[in-house]
Amino acid sequence: MLIARGLAGYRLFLKVRPTALLTWPVRRPPHFPLQLTLGVVAAALAVINGTMKRPFHHVYSQGVMAVYFIVMVPLSARIQLGLYRDGVWADAGFLPYRRIRRMAFRESPVIELILLPRGGSGSFRLPVPPGEYGAVRKLLEEKIRAQIVTVETGILGL
Repeated sequence: MLIARGLAGYRLFLKVRPTALLTWPVRRPPHFPLQLTLGVVAAALAVINGTMKRPFHHVYSQGVMAVYFIVMVPLSARIQLGLYRDGVWADAGFLPYRRIRRMAFRESPVIELILLPRGGSGSFRLPVPPGEYGAVRKLLEEKIRAQIVTVETGILGL
């Protein structure tokens, strides 16, 4: 299920990528080499378990882990976070502008755009490089003025 959801997300990224308004270079995950190593080890264990005639679920579980770490981790590392024509690609995936209920910037050591979706739980976080902060704010203000993004006001209109 996780692999299918990851592949669907990457397919959506390929569809959305030509509409990029403002993105920044992709950073490799901090433990990328370790994750690839885990995938290779899981693949080797799947082969060993298969040759030893172990139960199917042993072979399957190691094979799925291998596919996740060898295929999904590198694919997800290629997704560029940022603003696109129809929405924002953040840490939790793609959030269309029409689904943004609230948004705020958190400017502690790292600048992050926090987005709360309509009709859903959880939040989307978009780390913003300091050099792109002004451009992100400007693009979001333009989307709000054009009524593409309609955010709820805060408590007591603040």
